[in-house]
Amino acid sequence: APDGTPAEYSATNVPLQPKHHLPVSIKEINDGDFAMVMGFPGTTNHFLTSYGLEETMNITNDLRYKIRSVKINVLREEMAASQATRIKYASKYASCSNYWKYSHEQNIALKNLNTMQIKKDIEKEYAEWARNKDPKYAKALSLIEKGYKDRAVSETAKIYLAEGMLQGPELPWQAFQMGMGILQGLSSDNVDQRDAIFAEIREQMAEFYKDYNQATEQRLIASMFEYVYRNIDMNYCPAFLVAADKKFKGNFAAYAQNLLQSSVFANQATFEKFMQKPSEKVLQKDPVFLAGQEIYMAYRQAATAVSRESADGLTRGIRDFTNGILQINEGKKLMSPDANSTIRLTYGNVKAYDPKDAVAYKHYTTMKGIIEKEQPSGEFEVPARLKQLYYAKEFGQYANANGELVTCFITNNDITGGNSGSPVIDANGNLIGLAFDGNGEAMSGDIDFEENLQRCICLDTRYMLWVIDKFAGAHNLIEEMTIVR
Repeated sequence: APDGTPAEYSATNVPLQPKHHLPVSIKEINDGDFAMVMGFPGTTNHFLTSYGLEETMNITNDLRYKIRSVKINVLREEMAASQATRIKYASKYASCSNYWKYSHEQNIALKNLNTMQIKKDIEKEYAEWARNKDPKYAKALSLIEKGYKDRAVSETAKIYLAEGMLQGPELPWQAFQMGMGILQGLSSDNVDQRDAIFAEIREQMAEFYKDYNQATEQRLIASMFEYVYRNIDMNYCPAFLVAADKKFKGNFAAYAQNLLQSSVFANQATFEKFMQKPSEKVLQKDPVFLAGQEIYMAYRQAATAVSRESADGLTRGIRDFTNGILQINEGKKLMSPDANSTIRLTYGNVKAYDPKDAVAYKHYTTMKGIIEKEQPSGEFEVPARLKQLYYAKEFGQYANANGELVTCFITNNDITGGNSGSPVIDANGNLIGLAFDGNGEAMSGDIDFEENLQRCICLDTRYMLWVIDKFAGAHNLIEEMTIVR
């Protein structure tokens, strides 16, 4: 609003005038320069015990990687066969492959760092310290061990149900959520309220179908449901999978085809036809809606399988163990703090690294690497205009002293999930980059922070500005910024 307060749209509104904005630097960035990252990361587990590490590596990471591999392989084939499918599923593929890759590389890094033995050594030292302390400290590790042991089977089932059925194929979970909304609308005596509910559901489903392909979904259902059925503990297996295996004699491709042929949610046309005259009777017999409902109930069963006593004991044990570790190390060494889903600042330096014998990484990369990585008709396509500008060396004021256009740089800042897009700031308070990833060798960093390996990969502001200015021609945006040269 004209007075600077937040307001709904109005022709009289004015741009926000913040107390401060970050100047954007196009100065040279050198190895050793100060850098800090401020943002809103998720969580880390630097105080994880060996029992928790075993669950993370052998259940969470291992199963997530295996189950998502099934989805990744289906999507790769579908996207390679159709340009339209590739466009629709590009974002979904990227989202799925992100933690697919993370899980695999984190396990490799944890093994290479011998983290399991390090954790056990820490616990041995802790046990000796706790012997003469408050009894709660002596009980901590046994409570932790019992807690993880008690939930191993149900935690495994949760991963299968979540990764393979709730987040694998999209339709069953979507149909269940929308179906519950439809039932709510049908039960309402208020016509306006019912119409509003149905209008919102139509809008959400239209958005869903925009990036949906029935044939791809059918393949995902067949492949992922079969994988779950063949591997999950049968105590947590949804009954419809058992029935499907029996009825279709193990042919889950035939089951998936039949499932979609019988459902009002199969595609936008069948859904819109149903919504012209929504019926509770039809919905309560819809196989996709019922499948989503069963999956949800099975997941809830797994999530509540562990006794309250055991779950509370695990929480209490972790709290007392962490407290003890901090006491043991007080005044001796700095402990790497955990990210806890609040705003967080991590500071360090721009820094090259040598992860293994005869392998060394400089502190920055250049646009040359983009050209070298190009895979026509593959996963790394380079726009024609970008190549044209590269070969013409039209880098403007954004080139470095060697005439190169720097694209990224690395720092030894701590980075974790949720940090992507966080501003990277230099010693003078200028924006020098945007954090977006971590290096493969240090995917263990959320659990075992290894200061010699940990690197934060950052987009260089010079490349960002070059894309805005030279590639996109958005000179008006450049004019709005305070650029430090």
